[in-house]
Amino acid sequence: MSSEVQTNYQIEEENLSDESSIKNEIVRLSNLIGEVIDKQERNSKQLTQVLRENVNFQNQVRQGMQNELVTIKEQQRGEQFTPLLKEIAAVCVEYRNLLNDETISDNVRRTLQLLFDQLEDILSDYDAELFISQIGEIRKPVLTKIINTIATDDEKKHNTIAKSRRAGVVRGGHPLYREYVDVYVYDPSLSTKSEMLTTINND
Repeated sequence: MSSEVQTNYQIEEENLSDESSIKNEIVRLSNLIGEVIDKQERNSKQLTQVLRENVNFQNQVRQGMQNELVTIKEQQRGEQFTPLLKEIAAVCVEYRNLLNDETISDNVRRTLQLLFDQLEDILSDYDAELFISQIGEIRKPVLTKIINTIATDDEKKHNTIAKSRRAGVVRGGHPLYREYVDVYVYDPSLSTKSEMLTTINND
């Protein structure tokens, strides 16, 4: 074999070897890139899970703190005593008419008066007070309970107080005990009857 042919053969072998090396390197790099991408995806999933758990934890902590703040505020306002204050208000209002009972002795009446005064003092300590609606004022639905309705031909009197039957107790705009009232209700038929009577009388 001539030296020139041998040289060409060696060059071809080297070229094939280089090409094979390049292919192998490309395959190795491709595999490496694939591994990196897989690791990144796993890391991204783990990071997403960690962030989600962190957000859930923060929400739980925030909700817990919010509940504690609400409890503290209620305690500061004395709202944990509301059920007891409602019972005191009911006793104070419902049994007050005993003071007008002529069958009880003066001593019993004085004892009852002292009791009611003490109950009112307790209510006052928690910013609660007795109230009585004035005749003719607009009824407050939240604070009052209708016992009777009285028909009227005067439309301006509609839903106004006709009579207060039992006092109410209010605290911070909310009722501890709703006032019992009678209210006027407009009845247009009464106006028609009144007009008919007026016409007949004029005739």
